[in-house]
Amino acid sequence: MAIKKSTEKHENKFENAVAELDEQENLEKEKSDKVVKQIAGNGSKTRTIEVKSKDGTIRTREIKVTEKRKTLPVYIPESMYEQFDAINTAYGKSNNSAIVELIRDYITEKKSILNEV
Repeated sequence: MAIKKSTEKHENKFENAVAELDEQENLEKEKSDKVVKQIAGNGSKTRTIEVKSKDGTIRTREIKVTEKRKTLPVYIPESMYEQFDAINTAYGKSNNSAIVELIRDYITEKKSILNEV
């Protein structure tokens, strides 16, 4: 009996640890999904089009236009990446959203160069 009780306690600890890890994984997935939805929402724009019906009336409709995504390969030292990841984790944002934010800021700051050319 004593052996059975100790294995039951061990199994319960294991099951609790697995359940806790599953819960943490689900929370991380939810956070990731929220970030993806935010990024996808920012990338989609609405465009107004005019549609003529058979009777000749003109109606306007708004449709969503999704922009194509590009991938940027970035090679940085591992120590710099670890610091970048730690900062983003502290802020509660993904690395991808931080990079998108940096690129937006850069474009906003340097946009005047395009007008000069």
